[in-house]
Amino acid sequence: MNHKLQSLLWVALSALLVSLSRLPLHCGWLVFVGWIPLLHVLPRPELRLWQAAAVFALIYISIIFSWIGLVTPGGVFGIGVVYFLFYWLCYYLIREIGQAFPAWRYTAFIAVLLSFEFVQNFGETRFPWFHIAYSLSDYQILIQAAELGGVILISALVLGVNVLLYQVVLRRWRYLYVILVLFILWFGQGYLSQHTLKLEKHDARIGLMQPSIPQDDKWDAAFYQQILKRYDELCAKAEKDSTRLLIFPEAAMPVYLISDWNSLNVLQDFTRKYNLDIFTGFPHYEYAPPQHVNKLYFYNAASLFKPDGSIGKLYYKNILVPVGERMLWLDYFPFLWSLQFGQANWEFGREQRWYESGGYEFSPSICYEIAFAGLHQKMAIPRDTKNGKLRKTDFLANITNDAWFGTSYGPWLHGLMTKFRAVENRIQIYRSANSGISMIVSPTGEVLRKAGLFEITNLSAPLYTCSRIPLYRHIAWYPWLIVGLVILLFGLSLLSGKQRKLQ
Repeated sequence: MNHKLQSLLWVALSALLVSLSRLPLHCGWLVFVGWIPLLHVLPRPELRLWQAAAVFALIYISIIFSWIGLVTPGGVFGIGVVYFLFYWLCYYLIREIGQAFPAWRYTAFIAVLLSFEFVQNFGETRFPWFHIAYSLSDYQILIQAAELGGVILISALVLGVNVLLYQVVLRRWRYLYVILVLFILWFGQGYLSQHTLKLEKHDARIGLMQPSIPQDDKWDAAFYQQILKRYDELCAKAEKDSTRLLIFPEAAMPVYLISDWNSLNVLQDFTRKYNLDIFTGFPHYEYAPPQHVNKLYFYNAASLFKPDGSIGKLYYKNILVPVGERMLWLDYFPFLWSLQFGQANWEFGREQRWYESGGYEFSPSICYEIAFAGLHQKMAIPRDTKNGKLRKTDFLANITNDAWFGTSYGPWLHGLMTKFRAVENRIQIYRSANSGISMIVSPTGEVLRKAGLFEITNLSAPLYTCSRIPLYRHIAWYPWLIVGLVILLFGLSLLSGKQRKLQ
């Protein structure tokens, strides 16, 4: 077989194994061997890196992100192009550092891929769905390590196992002992965390709603009264269950609620009739200054509504889906406002919010924001502005729609991130998804309650609080050290290359 083709087949095998580990097939263990074929072929000179990146991106994105095509086929293509470039850059850096410093080859492999994961949290193109750690969502005992270093630490452990197993493949048998010790420590930490974590149980009477409003009906005025009728029925059920706070999904009120007096009165009637605090999402607008390209600012918003008629400060979604919710780089290239690919062009929110209900404090995130660990750290464990000390929020609420993606596994991939955010912050999270998958996740990452796709229901569970402030909250900056190491090694490799040319 042609050596170039053989090398690309190894890359394809790696992409396939890693992809299968992410699907709801409960084969997450594949991620422990999925990177070995790529490790094996990256140093080969006959492997063209752009071809390797294209093959890996094509397979991975076709399998993992095909569901995005249900909303925007162009979006899948755009993701493919961006991550082809990302993977090409990763492979280039790994090879260059490995050639200059062979002893650092495996360190570079791990550090570059971790840097790739971390930098996806920044910029308007941010899309941190590629974390290797998410493959282990079924293994609750292993994800407890997120308390120490977040998903980046778990990804590092997974890549480390791949490197060690590759040494065993090369018949360096002593590395079996290293693997054994690593897993003993990893499992030990997880077991102790699960069984020694001090949780306080509260009868907080918090519930969430999954109304399962079809996407095509939600924004059709002809169905609005039917939607309100369903909300009324679920609010009545919540009252029978003695619920105090009921969490509605993202944009549950598909109107500019604060400006629509009739709809606002309907919602406030729900709060009074059923004696409920209601937290819900809705679109919102404010008047823009004259110099702005549009007359209005539009926001993906949410707030808390109480029986006494009070309305909390509005929370505006801080992190918007690239292109899907806002065209990229509008502040720098105003002519892009004229491009329309179906995006809403919402404005970015700038602040987190905290609300009180029944004596308990919570902070919200909207939809895609559940993917961002840094945002949830600020919400779950903010720094007190008075004394500068960290304090603990009682619980978090994540509201989302996800009806866009039908019965695909997109909602499953989206929802599993809730477990990692809960463990990273040792905080309970109530996730209300319009069509599923709604869930309530405890500070240990245990799913206390979950609703199936398109099930019409409310969910409730006792609130568990934990006073512990995880180590990760104190050292959330550490991935920058990994990025710095990659930059240093690459810079030294360039200098080394110049020196070799001069000799």
